[in-house]
Amino acid sequence: MDLEWNTAYSKRYGSFFNEVIEIGAVKLDEGFNVLDTVSIIVKPQIGKKLRGRTKNLTHITNEDVSSGLIYPEAIAEFSEWLGNGENTFLTWGDGDIRVLVKNNEYFMNSCRLDFINSYADAQKYCQSFIKTEGSNQIGLSLACEQLGVDADRFSHHRALDDSLMTVECIKKVFDREKLNTYIHPCNEDFRRWLVFKPYYIKDMNNPIVELKSRKCICPICGKPARQIKKWRVVNQSFRSEYHCPRCEKNYRLTVRYKQLFDRIDERQTQTEIKPKPKVKEKKEQV
Repeated sequence: MDLEWNTAYSKRYGSFFNEVIEIGAVKLDEGFNVLDTVSIIVKPQIGKKLRGRTKNLTHITNEDVSSGLIYPEAIAEFSEWLGNGENTFLTWGDGDIRVLVKNNEYFMNSCRLDFINSYADAQKYCQSFIKTEGSNQIGLSLACEQLGVDADRFSHHRALDDSLMTVECIKKVFDREKLNTYIHPCNEDFRRWLVFKPYYIKDMNNPIVELKSRKCICPICGKPARQIKKWRVVNQSFRSEYHCPRCEKNYRLTVRYKQLFDRIDERQTQTEIKPKPKVKEKKEQV
């Protein structure tokens, strides 16, 4: 399944909201053969007009969505298309499933998606077969390129075509046993995970935060640098500065703690502080 959405300002929430404007999905059998497809245009209620970026990205127009179904009607039609059999939902990344939950909560006063039995993140599964630098998620187009899928056959950033591209990527690396390890039942833990909002820990007194034992190693001489500034909170991280007297270099140490649903993501970076260039004094004219 894939969604397209329009970012609109919600007076009720006092913030911007990703409002679903299209639902696309492909129904597959156990062998990943396509049984049926669906594409539903959703009429926005929060942002009456689509943002320019949304129109440019999706090529969906205001005229298109004006004749669409409002969200509760669209979900009812989608649920009827799904049928009553057991299913496993796959989306590229978990963004779509989270947006679906938020729209369900906004328009239907419920975070529950009872029509989903099991769920798997197709992006995580496919990326496990692709060598990438770091832990950043790769986009669907790049995955197609890496896996040998002809992405030019599809209209990008349209819900049904993106769903079909996802299917083609999975088929390139289909391994039943491995895919099963990525599938999770949609139980209470799953629902709590969906509504959980990751956040950065910024309280220095939090027991998770451990800064005293942090070390800054000078990359030139390989020796520990001396801390010259106390730790302080800057934006969403903790920062301190260090000096290496042997190499006459200053460094900034940045530590970030992010609370995820089931773990703490901890990252430390070290950068050299370059001296500011001296400004030439202007000569006074006589």
